[in-house]
Amino acid sequence: MKITPTTLTLSQLFSSTNEQFVIPAYQRRYSWQEKQLGELFDDIHHLKTNDTHLLGSLVCLTFSHTAGLNPLEIVDGQQRITSLSIFLKVMQNRFLELGNEEVASEIGNYLVCKGIDRKPMNKILLGDLDNTDYSSVLSQQNLDDVKNKNLVMAYNKLKEWVAQLTDDALNELYFKFINNVLLIRLDVGEAKDAFRLFETINNRGLKLDSTDIIKNFLLGHASTISEDTIATVRENWKNLIINLDRIDSDKFFRQFMSGIRTYKVTDTYIIDEFKKYYFHRVKEAENLSEYELYSELAQPVEYAEEIEDELIDDDLDDAVIDDVVVPLEVDGKISIIEFSTALRNASLTYRNILNREFSEKKINQHVYNLQRIKSFPSYIFLLDLFQRQGLNLATYIDILKVIETFMLRRHICEYRTSELDNIFAKLIPLSNDNIVEEIKNQLRKDLPTDAEFQDKFESANFKREINRAKYILEKLEYHLIGDQGEYILQSGSDVHLEHIIPQTIDTKKSKKEFGDWESYLCPQGTALHRNYVNKIGNFTLIAGGLNIVASNNPFSAKMNEYKNSNIQLTKNLCHEYSAKHFDFGAVQERCKLFAATAVEIWRL
Repeated sequence: MKITPTTLTLSQLFSSTNEQFVIPAYQRRYSWQEKQLGELFDDIHHLKTNDTHLLGSLVCLTFSHTAGLNPLEIVDGQQRITSLSIFLKVMQNRFLELGNEEVASEIGNYLVCKGIDRKPMNKILLGDLDNTDYSSVLSQQNLDDVKNKNLVMAYNKLKEWVAQLTDDALNELYFKFINNVLLIRLDVGEAKDAFRLFETINNRGLKLDSTDIIKNFLLGHASTISEDTIATVRENWKNLIINLDRIDSDKFFRQFMSGIRTYKVTDTYIIDEFKKYYFHRVKEAENLSEYELYSELAQPVEYAEEIEDELIDDDLDDAVIDDVVVPLEVDGKISIIEFSTALRNASLTYRNILNREFSEKKINQHVYNLQRIKSFPSYIFLLDLFQRQGLNLATYIDILKVIETFMLRRHICEYRTSELDNIFAKLIPLSNDNIVEEIKNQLRKDLPTDAEFQDKFESANFKREINRAKYILEKLEYHLIGDQGEYILQSGSDVHLEHIIPQTIDTKKSKKEFGDWESYLCPQGTALHRNYVNKIGNFTLIAGGLNIVASNNPFSAKMNEYKNSNIQLTKNLCHEYSAKHFDFGAVQERCKLFAATAVEIWRL
């Protein structure tokens, strides 16, 4: 491994006009938070003028030096160098505000580079996802269009801290920034060496996440095979990063590996499980030094004990771990290119699930239902399901409905969520033959009974589960009108979840808007209110806002709005309670009615 280490001041780092730092497209977005920025600012601000501060290292993949513009691909340190450039821009703008054009011009030279045509360009070129946003932040233009708000936050926070400095303190900060802050630039001529170096370095900044380690491992291996291989694997990884934009990529890898292993893989063991799978699956992995270790390793007993300890520490002691100690079986070996292509395809499927971007609207609607219920663990199985061949639309819809039923029943009955990763991972080995019935048979083992579901549904509190309540009311509406799948209630921003008895009844404002419910209900109305206000019987759906005229009978005032609704569930309130009060007894009556209906709707 040939490495050229050079310790540079920031002035030296940024001063070469024919070098451009390039953040490759396969790197993650800029993601520093206020904590990391604050540490950077404080480290420099509190530095004594006769002292130095080592900021860390910058790993650069270099190419043959030319007379033109020389790109330096940043393998490690992209978060740090991006933050430093924003810091420079903030100080430049502050010096301009103070009329110090000389220093502002000097900083401007640090922030640009030039090729043979002498046309100035940004010293740092970010990846496809961030570069337009980065340019907008540096120019302070089109900020409303910036997608990566971390870049805007970084500029604004640094601007806020710099603005608090006196003129003398600003001059001192800038002097220390360019002269007293050191960074070790590690120039590496070959990709395989750059990626190998990446894992051995610990820098101050964001903790290295699983995605970064997997990326480095995969690209590092690809770089040892051939130029064509590294080019293809890089392209696949770039597309994976684009597919997972604004999605927690570590969660993708955790759920992906849980599906591969068919049991829950915890965050701690993502890397270990990935490497086990990789060494068993990829042909070229036999040439890596770690191969002997992983090829003999199915799943050691001590590893299973560590998993069990972690589950207990997380209060997951009843999670299923009986079959953790199993050999890793794969159907034949594939090339690293095929492996990276499969990862890319899986990331696209994962994106389609989380963002509801399937071509079939009905699938997106049912995935939306699962999201409102809160069914994240089911994505382990859905990631496998939506990559299968040979299933038709009707089968997909039937499976999604089964999962809706399963998840709603468990949530209403407050079953432990810690079991769900294992439950859904175990569905993956099921073949396509009679798959709907096979899934039902599997899930029935962990499904609450009708009696338990009905009892818990009747008493459930939806204070923190508004989206789940809207989903339930939609399904109750469909059942009421006998819908055959032709009608979709748009219950997003157009249709609101309405509390019949308002959420607040004892303030002047609430009485002005909704009437005196406090007196209307009963002498103990205020005390009983919190026990009933968020039950399903106190909810309905209505489009737009209510135009209530306060009266001695506040429910009567609401009925004037309800009767104009096109939602049958809401119109029925006018018929069922026109001659009587809508009070806590009415709420309980509706809860009981809805609970009996729910058993029929959500049944396996």
